[in-house]
Amino acid sequence: MLGAEAGQVAAPVLLDAGVFIGALLKGDRRHAEARQVVERARRGELQACTTASILCEVYGALTWEKAEPRHQPAAAAEAVRLLVEPPSAITVLEEGLEVVHRALDLAVKHRLTARRIHDARHAAAALVAGIVAVCTYDPNDWRLFEDEGLRMIEPALIRQRS
Repeated sequence: MLGAEAGQVAAPVLLDAGVFIGALLKGDRRHAEARQVVERARRGELQACTTASILCEVYGALTWEKAEPRHQPAAAAEAVRLLVEPPSAITVLEEGLEVVHRALDLAVKHRLTARRIHDARHAAAALVAGIVAVCTYDPNDWRLFEDEGLRMIEPALIRQRS
């Protein structure tokens, strides 16, 4: 349900890696839009959360040789820290044993293999925390979890609410 109405954004919403990556990489075509969403979340105008694994994915994207601009490890680590450290209002969900079990159950149910386990882990963290909305640029990664109760929100719809 990627086209959900802007007024129906659940609180909090899980921010997926692509939103952070778009916000941090000035060469990304999504930069202006994603930056507005992330800044609203950091200020607490949008109740938002993420996971440690999503933040690690962001670090990986920032240090990739084709990133625009490519970040050195120390700069990438600092950029990721600033996303969630105070005064940021973005919370980081716990990813303990319950999330591992839920992720494995999702992987089996949806017949996920290889790197798709990470999608299951992100979805499991959201579901265990009671999150029902995901702000993402990658709806295909999340669509199979709609039957679990997750819905997708376009970053453009969140940005429009400001």
